[in-house]
Amino acid sequence: MEQILIIDDSEQITSLLADYVLPELGYSPLVAHTGRQGLQRLRSGLPDLILLDLQLPDISGLDLLRLIAQEGYDVPVILMTAHGSEGIAVEAFRLGARNYLIKPFSDTEARAVIDQALRERRLRRDKERLTNSLQQRVQELTVLYRIGKSVTGLMGQEKLLERIVEAGVYITQAEEGFLLLHDAQQHELYLRAAKNLGEQRAQSLRLPVEDSLAGQVVRTGKPVRLDQVRSGVALKVKTGFLVRALLQVPLLLGDQVIGVLAVDNRQSDRPFTENDQYLLAALADYAAIAIENARLYDQIKLSEQRYRDLFANAYDLIFALDAELRITSINKVGPQLTGYSHDQLLGQPLHRFATEPSWQVVEPSLRELLLGHSMPPFELELKRQDDELVYLEVSAQVMNNGSGFKGVHCIARNLTERRKLEQKLIHSEKLSAIGQLVAGVAHELNNPLTSVSGYAQLMLRDKGLGVETRQDIEQIHTQAERAAKIVQNLLIFAREHEPERQMVSLNEVLRSALALQNYQLKVDNISVILELDPELPYTSADPHQLQQVFLNLITNARHAMVEHGRPGKLVIRSSLFNDTQLGPTIKLEVQDSGKGIPEKDLEKIFNPFYTTKPVGQGTGLGLSICFGIIEEHEGQIWAESQLGAGTQVFVTLPVRTVEPSESASSATPLPMDTMGVALNILVVDDEEPVVRLMARLLRDLGHQATVVTSGEAALQSLGREIFDMILCDVKMPGLNGFELVAAIRERSPKLAERVIFITGDTLSPVTRTALEQSGNLYLSKPFSIEQLQEALQSLVQRRSLGAPK
Repeated sequence: MEQILIIDDSEQITSLLADYVLPELGYSPLVAHTGRQGLQRLRSGLPDLILLDLQLPDISGLDLLRLIAQEGYDVPVILMTAHGSEGIAVEAFRLGARNYLIKPFSDTEARAVIDQALRERRLRRDKERLTNSLQQRVQELTVLYRIGKSVTGLMGQEKLLERIVEAGVYITQAEEGFLLLHDAQQHELYLRAAKNLGEQRAQSLRLPVEDSLAGQVVRTGKPVRLDQVRSGVALKVKTGFLVRALLQVPLLLGDQVIGVLAVDNRQSDRPFTENDQYLLAALADYAAIAIENARLYDQIKLSEQRYRDLFANAYDLIFALDAELRITSINKVGPQLTGYSHDQLLGQPLHRFATEPSWQVVEPSLRELLLGHSMPPFELELKRQDDELVYLEVSAQVMNNGSGFKGVHCIARNLTERRKLEQKLIHSEKLSAIGQLVAGVAHELNNPLTSVSGYAQLMLRDKGLGVETRQDIEQIHTQAERAAKIVQNLLIFAREHEPERQMVSLNEVLRSALALQNYQLKVDNISVILELDPELPYTSADPHQLQQVFLNLITNARHAMVEHGRPGKLVIRSSLFNDTQLGPTIKLEVQDSGKGIPEKDLEKIFNPFYTTKPVGQGTGLGLSICFGIIEEHEGQIWAESQLGAGTQVFVTLPVRTVEPSESASSATPLPMDTMGVALNILVVDDEEPVVRLMARLLRDLGHQATVVTSGEAALQSLGREIFDMILCDVKMPGLNGFELVAAIRERSPKLAERVIFITGDTLSPVTRTALEQSGNLYLSKPFSIEQLQEALQSLVQRRSLGAPK
C-alpha cells in the first residue's frame, strides 16, 4: 500500500486526510505536525507522497522543501496553503513541488491532486525500469549488430555460413551448432556449415522434413527450444545424435523457411533461455538475408541490364549531373516535363532550368553531397519552356566510376499534381475552420441580439411613447435586425452544404454578398454604384454558391483597387436579355477601377491555382471555383480588362424555374387572431436576459410564463406543475434541448410534441438534422414578436390546445 506523509500543524486537516480521505483512496497515512517531525519521518522511511503545509510552527514549507532537495530525497510534494502569491508558487515549483491545494479544499480536489501526483510517480518508476531493460537490450543488440555486420560483409558463401554458425554458438554460449538448408525437391534438410560438430557426424547429418525436430521448425515456421531437465529424456536430433538441450530457429525469407539454424549442449545441462532464442532468431534473420544476398550477387549483370531498361522507360525523371552540376544524362521523362528537347537539356547547367529561390536552397546541398556528406530527399522547382512551374521531389546520390570522377545520380518524382491537391486541401480546411469559427461567433451574437431586438419590440408596443423616443427605439430595432442579417449572411457563406436549387432573386444574392464587404469597401475609400434591374425575374439557383461567386468577384475587385493606390469605384449591374439559344438570360457585371489585368494573363485567371499574388497571399483557387459554379448553373463567366483602366467580370445565367412543391403550394398563412386562450408556458434557456425577455413577451401576449435556466431545472418544474407548452433553447450546459425533449417524451409523449425549440445555430448541419428529425417547431434567434405569436398559434392549431374539454 502506498504511503502518504502529511506534514501540517492543523489537527483538523490531518484528521480529515488521515482518517477519511486517504484510507478511502486505499493509501496509508503518516502524520507529522512540525517540519522537523516530518523530516525525521522522511529519514526513517521514504513515503510515496508528501502533503506539506506552507506555514509550519518551526519551519516554513519552502525551507523544508529546500532541505528535502538538499538531502536528495526523490519524492513528490503537494503544497497546501490558505494564501500565497505567484512568487511563492513559482519558488515552490522550482524547489520540486508537483502541485498545490488551496485551503479549504474538498475531498474531491484532494483526491484528484493526490491521484495525479502518484500516477506521475508510478510512471517515472515504470520509465526507470523500462530504461534499464532497454539499456540491457541495447547492449545485446549492439553485439548482435556487430556480428550481423561482419556476417553480411562476407561474400564467399561457404565462409559466410561458417561465420553464421560460429556467431550462433558464441551469442548463446552453446557447445556446438550447425546450419541446415531446405531441399524442397527431396523434402530434406542438409548440412551446410557446423561448429564443433565433428567430421563424422557432419558428413552424415541429413534430416527428413517429416520426422525430425528440425523438420518441425520448417513445417511450422516456429522455433523449438527443449532441455532434458524439463523433458525427462535425452533429446534426439537424429538417430545416434542425442543432446541435453537444444535450440533451433527458422531461417525465414518473407513467409518461406529456407533452413534452420541450431545450437545444442551435449555435456552441459544448461537450458537455453528465451533471450537466447531471441538473439539466435535475430542472427537467423541476418543469415537468411546474407544467403539471399549471396544468391543475388550472381545476378548483378542482369540487374545492370534491368537498370538500363528502367532508366530509359521509367515514369519518374532520372538524370545525372557532373561535378559542375551540368546534366550529363537524362531519360525521356525530362523532355516531357520541361518542354525542352533531349539535346537542349544535355550539357546544360541544372540551374538554368530551376527557379532562383529553389536553386539557392538546393545548390549548397548538392555541393555538400559531392564532398561526401549525406543529403535527404529535397524539393526542386523547375520552370518549363512555357514558364509553367514543375515541382519535383529529388533523391540524389554521389556516383563514382572508380577513376576518381564524381557526379550526382538523381531520381525525381513529379509532385506538381500532388502540390495542387495539397493547396486545394489546405484551402478547404481553411474554409472549414472559418465556417466553424463563424458559426460559434454567430451563436454567441444571436443571444444578445435576441435580447436587444425583443426588448425594442416590447417598448414599441407601448402606445404612450413619445415621437422621438419611438424613433430612437425603432432605430435600435432596425440596427439589431441589420446585425442579425449580417450574422445570417456570414453563416450562409461559411456553411458547407449540398447544392440545393431554389427560386432566388439574384439582386438579393448580390446585396447579401456586398453586405459582407461594405465596411471594408468604406475603409478602403471605394464607392459602390448599384445598377440593378428591379424587374429582374427569379431563377432556379443555389444562393449559397452564387453568393460565394459574387463575394469572390467583389473581393478581387477591392484588392485590385487598393493595389492601384487611389480611391476606387465599384459598379455592380444586373440586367435581362434574350439569348437566341438559352432564352431569357440574366447578365451580371462587376466593374472596378483598379490597375487591370495584362492580356496574356486574362486567359489563365480561371485556371486552378493560377495567381499573380505573392506566395502566401493567394491560392489561385477562387476564380476557378467561380468558373465551376457558374458552369454548373449552365452559365458563362469571362473577364475584360485594360491596364490602368480596370477590369470587368461578366456572368450570364439562363432563367430557370422549378415547380413549387406540394407542401409549399398548399401552405396557407395562419390568422393572427385564432389563439383565444391563455397558455401556461415553460421557458428553458441558459441565458438569463433571454428568459426574462421571453417571459415579458409571453405575458404581453396574454400567457403565463415560468422560466428556468437549465434542462435539469425544467424537469423539476415539470414534476411540480402542468404546462401547455414549452419554449426550449437547443444548446445549454448539462442537458441540451434535444436531451431534455427525450426525457420529457419518456414522461409525456404528447407534451414532447408541444415543445418549440429556440436556437441561434439553425445552419449547423448537426443542429438542422436534429431539428428535422424531432418534428418540433423551432424559432431562429433573433425573432420577432409576430414570429413567436405565429409559432404559438401554429402549435395550438396543430395540437388543439386550449379547446373546451
